[in-house]
Amino acid sequence: MRTDVAGRKIDAGTTIRGDSMDTTDWDDVAEGSPGTEWWETTENGLGVLTAWAAGTANVRKTPTADRTRSVSVSGPGPGGTVRTWTEPFSEADREAVDEAIEYYLDDAGIPLPPRGWTWLVRRPPALGNDRQLWAHLNRQIALHASSAPHPAEIAPILRSSMATLYAEPR
Repeated sequence: MRTDVAGRKIDAGTTIRGDSMDTTDWDDVAEGSPGTEWWETTENGLGVLTAWAAGTANVRKTPTADRTRSVSVSGPGPGGTVRTWTEPFSEADREAVDEAIEYYLDDAGIPLPPRGWTWLVRRPPALGNDRQLWAHLNRQIALHASSAPHPAEIAPILRSSMATLYAEPR
Protein backbone atom coordinates (compact mmCIF):
# COMPACT_ATOMS: atom_id res chain seq x y z
CA MET A 1 0.00 0.00 0.00
CA ARG A 2 1.07 3.57 -0.65
CA THR A 3 -0.40 6.84 0.58
CA ASP A 4 -1.58 9.82 -1.38
CA VAL A 5 -0.81 13.45 -0.57
CA ALA A 6 -3.80 13.51 1.79
CA GLY A 7 -2.30 10.60 3.75
CA ARG A 8 -4.95 8.10 2.62
CA LYS A 9 -3.88 4.61 1.67
CA ILE A 10 -4.10 3.79 -2.03
CA ASP A 11 -3.78 0.28 -3.39
CA ALA A 12 -1.06 0.16 -6.04
CA GLY A 13 -3.67 -1.23 -8.43
CA THR A 14 -6.08 1.70 -8.10
CA THR A 15 -8.21 1.68 -11.23
CA ILE A 16 -10.22 4.38 -12.86
CA ARG A 17 -12.99 3.17 -15.16
CA GLY A 18 -11.11 -0.05 -15.78
CA ASP A 19 -7.78 1.59 -16.61
CA SER A 20 -4.80 1.68 -14.27
CA MET A 21 -3.95 5.11 -12.89
CA ASP A 22 -0.75 5.42 -14.83
CA THR A 23 0.63 8.58 -16.33
CA THR A 24 -0.45 9.64 -19.79
CA ASP A 25 0.92 7.97 -22.90
CA TRP A 26 0.57 10.90 -25.32
CA ASP A 27 0.36 8.59 -28.35
CA ASP A 28 -2.69 6.79 -26.92
CA VAL A 29 -4.79 9.86 -26.06
CA ALA A 30 -8.11 9.96 -27.95
CA GLU A 31 -9.57 13.12 -29.43
CA GLY A 32 -12.39 14.88 -27.60
CA SER A 33 -14.05 18.23 -27.10
CA PRO A 34 -14.13 20.54 -24.09
CA GLY A 35 -17.38 20.58 -22.16
CA THR A 36 -18.86 19.70 -18.81
CA GLU A 37 -16.93 16.42 -18.54
CA TRP A 38 -13.69 17.51 -20.24
CA TRP A 39 -11.84 20.65 -19.16
CA GLU A 40 -9.00 22.36 -21.03
CA THR A 41 -5.73 22.46 -19.15
CA THR A 42 -3.94 25.76 -18.89
CA GLU A 43 -1.65 26.37 -21.85
CA ASN A 44 1.58 26.20 -19.87
CA GLY A 45 3.92 23.64 -18.35
CA LEU A 46 1.83 23.09 -15.22
CA GLY A 47 -1.33 22.54 -17.26
CA VAL A 48 0.25 19.96 -19.54
CA LEU A 49 2.02 18.35 -16.57
CA THR A 50 -1.45 17.97 -15.01
CA ALA A 51 -2.68 16.18 -18.15
CA TRP A 52 0.32 13.84 -17.94
CA ALA A 53 -0.42 13.15 -14.26
CA ALA A 54 -4.11 12.45 -14.94
CA GLY A 55 -3.41 9.27 -16.91
CA THR A 56 -4.36 8.33 -20.46
CA ALA A 57 -7.94 7.30 -19.57
CA ASN A 58 -8.57 10.76 -18.12
CA VAL A 59 -7.12 12.84 -20.96
CA ARG A 60 -8.38 13.87 -24.38
CA LYS A 61 -6.92 16.15 -27.02
CA THR A 62 -8.38 18.59 -29.49
CA PRO A 63 -6.54 20.40 -32.31
CA THR A 64 -5.17 23.76 -31.23
CA ALA A 65 -7.11 26.59 -32.90
CA ASP A 66 -4.64 29.47 -33.17
CA ARG A 67 -6.18 31.16 -36.23
CA THR A 68 -9.04 32.65 -34.22
CA ARG A 69 -6.85 33.77 -31.32
CA SER A 70 -5.41 37.16 -30.55
CA VAL A 71 -2.93 38.51 -28.03
CA SER A 72 -2.81 41.80 -26.16
CA VAL A 73 0.40 43.73 -26.69
CA SER A 74 1.55 46.71 -24.64
CA GLY A 75 4.14 49.28 -25.55
CA PRO A 76 5.11 52.90 -25.15
CA GLY A 77 2.49 55.47 -26.05
CA PRO A 78 2.52 59.24 -26.31
CA GLY A 79 3.76 61.20 -23.31
CA GLY A 80 5.24 58.18 -21.54
CA THR A 81 1.94 56.32 -21.30
CA VAL A 82 1.50 52.64 -21.95
CA ARG A 83 -0.59 51.77 -24.99
CA THR A 84 -2.25 48.36 -25.40
CA TRP A 85 -3.52 46.85 -28.64
CA THR A 86 -4.56 43.46 -30.02
CA GLU A 87 -2.69 41.43 -32.63
CA PRO A 88 -3.39 38.04 -34.21
CA PHE A 89 -1.76 35.08 -32.46
CA SER A 90 1.30 34.40 -34.65
CA GLU A 91 3.47 31.39 -35.45
CA ALA A 92 6.15 32.99 -33.27
CA ASP A 93 3.64 33.13 -30.40
CA ARG A 94 2.83 29.43 -30.89
CA GLU A 95 6.53 28.56 -30.97
CA ALA A 96 7.16 30.50 -27.75
CA VAL A 97 4.26 28.76 -25.95
CA ASP A 98 5.32 25.29 -27.14
CA GLU A 99 8.96 25.86 -26.22
CA ALA A 100 8.05 27.09 -22.72
CA ILE A 101 5.88 23.99 -22.16
CA GLU A 102 8.60 21.69 -23.46
CA TYR A 103 11.30 23.26 -21.25
CA TYR A 104 9.05 22.84 -18.19
CA LEU A 105 8.20 19.21 -18.99
CA ASP A 106 11.82 18.43 -19.76
CA ASP A 107 12.78 19.87 -16.36
CA ALA A 108 10.11 17.63 -14.81
CA GLY A 109 11.64 14.62 -16.57
CA ILE A 110 8.49 13.57 -18.37
CA PRO A 111 7.92 12.73 -22.05
CA LEU A 112 7.03 15.62 -24.32
CA PRO A 113 3.60 15.57 -25.93
CA PRO A 114 3.14 16.14 -29.65
CA ARG A 115 2.65 19.74 -30.71
CA GLY A 116 -0.58 21.05 -32.20
CA TRP A 117 -2.98 19.84 -29.49
CA THR A 118 -4.93 21.38 -26.67
CA TRP A 119 -5.07 18.95 -23.73
CA LEU A 120 -8.27 18.18 -21.83
CA VAL A 121 -8.66 16.41 -18.49
CA ARG A 122 -11.75 14.53 -17.33
CA ARG A 123 -13.71 16.33 -14.60
CA PRO A 124 -12.80 14.67 -11.30
CA PRO A 125 -16.00 13.43 -9.62
CA ALA A 126 -15.73 15.60 -6.51
CA LEU A 127 -15.14 18.88 -8.35
CA GLY A 128 -17.74 21.12 -9.94
CA ASN A 129 -15.51 23.33 -12.09
CA ASP A 130 -11.96 23.78 -13.31
CA ARG A 131 -11.24 26.58 -10.80
CA GLN A 132 -11.73 24.04 -8.02
CA LEU A 133 -9.27 21.70 -9.75
CA TRP A 134 -6.55 24.34 -10.05
CA ALA A 135 -7.17 25.56 -6.47
CA HIS A 136 -6.85 21.97 -5.20
CA LEU A 137 -3.66 21.30 -7.15
CA ASN A 138 -2.08 24.61 -6.11
CA ARG A 139 -2.95 23.83 -2.48
CA GLN A 140 -1.30 20.41 -2.76
CA ILE A 141 1.84 21.93 -4.28
CA ALA A 142 1.96 24.55 -1.49
CA LEU A 143 1.57 21.86 1.17
CA HIS A 144 4.00 19.29 -0.21
CA ALA A 145 6.66 21.18 -2.19
CA SER A 146 9.42 23.57 -1.31
CA SER A 147 8.75 27.30 -1.47
CA ALA A 148 10.21 27.52 -5.00
CA PRO A 149 9.52 24.04 -6.40
CA HIS A 150 11.27 22.65 -9.44
CA PRO A 151 9.00 20.91 -12.00
CA ALA A 152 10.55 17.55 -11.03
CA GLU A 153 9.30 18.15 -7.48
CA ILE A 154 5.81 19.07 -8.69
CA ALA A 155 5.30 16.05 -10.99
CA PRO A 156 4.86 13.38 -8.27
CA ILE A 157 2.60 15.71 -6.27
CA LEU A 158 0.32 16.17 -9.28
CA ARG A 159 0.39 12.45 -10.03
CA SER A 160 -0.70 11.58 -6.49
CA SER A 161 -3.27 14.38 -6.37
CA MET A 162 -4.88 13.37 -9.66
CA ALA A 163 -4.97 9.70 -8.62
CA THR A 164 -6.74 10.71 -5.40
CA LEU A 165 -9.23 12.95 -7.24
CA TYR A 166 -10.14 10.26 -9.75
CA ALA A 167 -10.41 7.57 -7.06
CA GLU A 168 -13.07 9.52 -5.16
CA PRO A 169 -16.63 8.24 -5.67
CA ARG A 170 -19.01 10.15 -7.91
